[in-house]
Amino acid sequence: MKTKFLFFVMILLFFLSVFAPAFAQDAETEGPRVTDNAGLLSAGQKAYLAQRIDFAAVTYNFDLVIVTENSIDSFEPGVWADNFFDNNGYGFGPDRDGCLLLLFETDEGWDFQFSDSGRGIKILNDTAFNKMEADVEKYLNANDFSGACDKFLLNWLNYLELEAKGRNYNFFYQWNTILVTLSWILALLIGGAVVMIWKSKMNTALAKTQADAYVVPNSLSYKVKTDSFLFSRVTKTRRQTKSSTGSSSPARSRRR
Repeated sequence: MKTKFLFFVMILLFFLSVFAPAFAQDAETEGPRVTDNAGLLSAGQKAYLAQRIDFAAVTYNFDLVIVTENSIDSFEPGVWADNFFDNNGYGFGPDRDGCLLLLFETDEGWDFQFSDSGRGIKILNDTAFNKMEADVEKYLNANDFSGACDKFLLNWLNYLELEAKGRNYNFFYQWNTILVTLSWILALLIGGAVVMIWKSKMNTALAKTQADAYVVPNSLSYKVKTDSFLFSRVTKTRRQTKSSTGSSSPARSRRR
């Protein structure tokens, strides 16, 4: 399924780059979708990001914008990003659906800011925003500016795909795999406990040391107990002795 989807994306991007120059011209009249004033991206990286942005625009009618600046002066990042989005005519439809990513340099290093509009406000709920923020910050801390921009677009493509299916990126979707795994483990533990309880109740067989349990009641009765002497036999054998005639008395010891 994923292979078919990737193949479809590649075909669509090819048609956008070759057969849709009109869309690109209209986009440029409102302002380029990738504005790299800080010089953080190569020409190839900007072209690649622009293709992803075009795909989101054609497929989901949603405007995605990336801007890099060396300085935003003393402006608040949120105000600067909102003004840039509004003043350059970004956003599709009456509610100007879209979102902008601003990368800007500060005294402490590079920072970022989002500016969402129209449908983007609803789609970018707290869970979606936290994931987007964590992903962009991870790449930005490693000075991977292209990776930060690409992750911004990939997350938005995921959110927009869910929206097209009538769903949104929330807590249950984010932790779906873990929740399903925990549910299975919990079910197995409960099932195992129930089986063990049933088994313990069925194990009523005990070893018997007496035969009472196997005797039919009143089947044996002992009324009189006697010891009967049946018979005895005595055998006598006559003892043979020597004749007293010619016998001598026992010898006596002699003294010297």
